[in-house]
Amino acid sequence: MKVKQIFLLLALGLLGLQSCKKDDAPAAGAGNYTSGVFVVNEGTFGGTGSISWYNPETGETVQDVFSKANNGAVLGEFVQSLTLQGNKGYIVVNGANKVYIVDALTFKFIDTIGGLALPRFLLPISEDIALISQWGADGLSGSIAKVDLRTRQVVQSIPTGKGPEKMLYQPDGTILIPNSGGFGVDSTVSILGLGASSEIARIALPGKNPGTAAVAQFATGLFGPYTFVLCQGSYLDASPIGWVGASASAAGIGYDIPAFGNDLVSAPDGQSLYFAAADKIYRVDSGGLSALIDQRAYGLGCDPVSGNLYCADAKDFNSSGEVVVYSPAGQRIGAFPVGIAPGELVFIP
Repeated sequence: MKVKQIFLLLALGLLGLQSCKKDDAPAAGAGNYTSGVFVVNEGTFGGTGSISWYNPETGETVQDVFSKANNGAVLGEFVQSLTLQGNKGYIVVNGANKVYIVDALTFKFIDTIGGLALPRFLLPISEDIALISQWGADGLSGSIAKVDLRTRQVVQSIPTGKGPEKMLYQPDGTILIPNSGGFGVDSTVSILGLGASSEIARIALPGKNPGTAAVAQFATGLFGPYTFVLCQGSYLDASPIGWVGASASAAGIGYDIPAFGNDLVSAPDGQSLYFAAADKIYRVDSGGLSALIDQRAYGLGCDPVSGNLYCADAKDFNSSGEVVVYSPAGQRIGAFPVGIAPGELVFIP
C-alpha cells in the first residue's frame, strides 16, 4: 500500500478481512515455484490482494497463487509484501493486520502471525527470529515487532519513527529502517544495532518521508559502501519534492528528484541504483543521476542475476496490472499480466 491508498485507509478505517522445501522437483510451474519472480498485488479497497508468479524462461504466468493452492481462500485487502526464507513464505497483509505463512514451493497455507498493527515488511534475522515493520493502529506510532518464528508470537516491540518501511542490512551489520511518515511526515531513518534489540540511532535526512534504501557499491567511505535512501516528499507541502542520496551526511551525496518516487533498488553488482518517479525510471551511479526509461512503475524490481528491470504498472488501480521488463541498458524485453495494483517484486533465490 503506497501513498495513493494510504488516504483511503485513513479515511475509512481499518478493516480486518478474510483470512483464510525446495526439493529436487519437476520444472518450475503452477504449484511448484522453484524459480522465477513473484509479484505482490495489493488489490482494491474493500477487495482482496493477490500474488502472481512469472517464469522468465518459459513466459508462463500464474495468477493468484495463494487462492489456487488453498481451495479459493483469499488473503484480504492490501497485500503489502512477501518474504521468502528457506522453505517458507511470509505474506504481509496490511489491512488484515497479520502475516500468512505458506509453503514456499506450493503456497499451501501453514499458519498466521497476529498481534500486529498495520504491518508492512518482514526481515528474517535468523532461522527463528524475524522483524516486522508496522505503522501502529493510528498510522503514526511506528515500531518494529520482533517475532519468534517457532511460536509465531511477538516477543518485543522496538519504537521507531513514523511509518517504518522495508528494513535493510547495512555492510556493518546494523539494520537501517526508512521512516516514511505513515499518515503524517517524518524525515529520519532508524538504525538497529547488532542483534536488533534496540534503536541505536535516528538519523535526519534532507528529504521528507523516506521510503526505501539500498547499498551503493559505487560510493564508499572510511567504513565501506554508503547506504542510499529515497525520500518521497510530502503531500502537505505546496510544492513537494523528493530526494535521493547517502544517509551519511559526511558523504555529501544527494539529489533533488520528482516527488513521490518509489522503490530504490540495486543492480546485482551494486554499481547502479534505480528508482521510479514521474513516469520514468532513473539511474544513480558514479556518474550521477540520469533518466533511463520512459515507463511508469508503481513497483520496481531488479533481477539479482540478469540485472533486468521489472516495472510494475498499476494502470488505473481497479483492473489488472502489467509488469514490463527492460534490460539494464533500458531496452524493452517484454511484458506479462498481473493482478490489481502490483507493487513489490520478489525474485526466487
